[in-house]
This record gives sequence, C-alpha cells and structure tokens, in this order.
Amino acid sequence: MVDIDNADPVPGGASSWPERVEVMQTVLDASTDPIFNILEDGTYRYVNAAFSGPFGKTPEEVIGRRIWDLFGSEEAEKRMRVVRQAFATRETLVFEVRVPTPAGDRHYITSVRPIAGPDGAISSVVCISKEITDRKQVELERERLIEELKEALAKVRTLSGLLPICAHCSKIRDDRGHWTRVESYVSAHTQAKFSHGVCPDCLRREYPEVGR
Repeated sequence: MVDIDNADPVPGGASSWPERVEVMQTVLDASTDPIFNILEDGTYRYVNAAFSGPFGKTPEEVIGRRIWDLFGSEEAEKRMRVVRQAFATRETLVFEVRVPTPAGDRHYITSVRPIAGPDGAISSVVCISKEITDRKQVELERERLIEELKEALAKVRTLSGLLPICAHCSKIRDDRGHWTRVESYVSAHTQAKFSHGVCPDCLRREYPEVGR
C-alpha cells in the first residue's frame, strides 16, 4: 500500500498534502458538472459553481444552507429520500432529478455516494450530477409524438374485405344485416365526409331543361 503522505512527489505535481488538497479543491471548483457534499440533515457542506450557478447564487451563498432553502418542499423531500437511503444502505445510488431554475427546468442524472467518517459511520454524501436536459427534451418530444400518433391512429378507421352492395340501389349491407346508403356506411366506418352535387349524366337525365 502506498503511503500518500510520504510518497515521493510526482514531477510537476503537488509535493505536499496541503498542495494536493489545493489541487483537488481547484479541480472540484472548476468542474462543469455540479458537485456537492450534503449532511444527513440536508445541510450543504460543499458545493461548486456548477451547482450554485443555475440558482443565481455563488457557492458561498449556498454552503451552510439546507436543501429546503433552494428547493420547494416536494422537490426537497424527493432528494432527501435518496440521501437518507444512501445513509441507511451505505450504497452508492444513481437517480434522475429535475431542477427548477429561473431559466427553466434542467434535468440531471446524479450519483450519491456515502462517505464514512473516522468512526466508520456515514457522515455525509458526495453527489455528482451530469446534465441530461437535451437528452430529456428529446425523450419528452418523442413521447409526445408517440402519443399524438396513437391518437391519430385511434381516429383512423379503414374499410377492408368484401362489401355486400345492392346492384340496383347501391345500398350496402352492414354486419348487422341492415341496408344503408353508401355515404352513411362509409362515413360510419371512416373519417370521410360527403358533400352532395349532381354529375353531368344525372343532370341531363333528371333535369333535361337545365342540361340544354
């Protein structure tokens, strides 16, 4: 096992533990992914700018505050249920979360990892989020289109098979044995609508004075 405190410094790297801590702090602060550390009572012990920024706040304005100060009661409780579960199970959990912001809802996938203190008990959880807003919007749009397609298909009815039709009056016999006019039958089984007019042949036959 390597003794980190007594290990030889890496060329170009931090040579002491305080310097290494400073490097890690810089990496966390500069991350474009939201990273935060939260206690069991919902108090933020650390957040980076990627986490506080969407709320229009600096990390310093968030650290020390509780989750209910940033989220409404319902949204805060959703998150705290996962935090409590991580404390209880000591397992890393992954879940999707919606974050309401002044600029609109943002969607993230977040990992919640419990951290044990010197006594072995879980003292806090570290959360790292990855924004998936664009992907979520695509999924929501796809779901919307699928629902629209289902509705459209439910409205579309087609005719198929052999239709018994009278050779003289052209009425159609339905599946109950009733004879109905063609337009009534088609309208009842499709989305087609009829408008009535007179064809040239019928016009000459029925209204010869008009056809002259």
